[in-house]
Amino acid sequence: MKLRALSLLLLVPACSTGDREVTLRFDPRFGSEPFACGRDFAGVGTSGASVTPLDFRVYVHDVALVRAGGERVPLTITDDDTWQHDGLVLLDFEDGSGACMTGSPGTNKEVRGVAPDHDDYTGVEFIVGVPDEQNHLDGATAPAPLNAQGLWWSWAGGYKYVRLDVRPATQPEFFYHLGATACSGSVAEGFACQYDNLATIRLDGFDPDSDTIKVDGAAILAGVDVARTPDGMTDTLPGCMAFPGDPECPAMMAPLGLRFESDEPGGAQTVFSVAN
Repeated sequence: MKLRALSLLLLVPACSTGDREVTLRFDPRFGSEPFACGRDFAGVGTSGASVTPLDFRVYVHDVALVRAGGERVPLTITDDDTWQHDGLVLLDFEDGSGACMTGSPGTNKEVRGVAPDHDDYTGVEFIVGVPDEQNHLDGATAPAPLNAQGLWWSWAGGYKYVRLDVRPATQPEFFYHLGATACSGSVAEGFACQYDNLATIRLDGFDPDSDTIKVDGAAILAGVDVARTPDGMTDTLPGCMAFPGDPECPAMMAPLGLRFESDEPGGAQTVFSVAN
């Protein structure tokens, strides 16, 4: 009987953790207020300006959950026909209404995927930006979400990882277009970039079942005067488009923990936080 019981025990498969579906929810904000097209936000930037949003979109990839012991568990992104493909996700917070004339009424405030069914997830990690192997595709022929209108630099052959555009009272637009910089090459032959400007975001104290991830657009603009008109000499455009020597870029990249024109790590990021 003992031998028979042992034989039956050996035939029983070992228990496995199994997988479960995970949805990470993002909450776009401008300071303490929910982000929305068609309204104005006051107290923005160093001069406390009032701005009207024009665009707010973010690419993320390499998403993972973090267990209590520190183990990083990759989230397998679920492909769809619009927002998620091959591990890359486009978060689109604008709906094309009001001044947000992007031609894109759809929004996406989630990252959806599958992960092992552990019960001790206490953090989340992801990278803001487009990975190098996808960053230099042709935006006119690439699959979604890499075909999104207004997120590809045709002259630079790369994607805008973050696009946050606003309109202050003093000028038509104030830009934030973050992407790889100091690039050379072509779409056909490939590109080489000196600075990839990919921001790794780590949030602790995060429960994927109940918490959301706040994304504060005002934090990106906090260190610059969005109402200042460029002088056309030392500053040729309002905002940061990652041009070499752009004077607004250091203060606008620092909130993501990046340094302008440097691979050295920056300080702590202030754009993303956990909302319990």
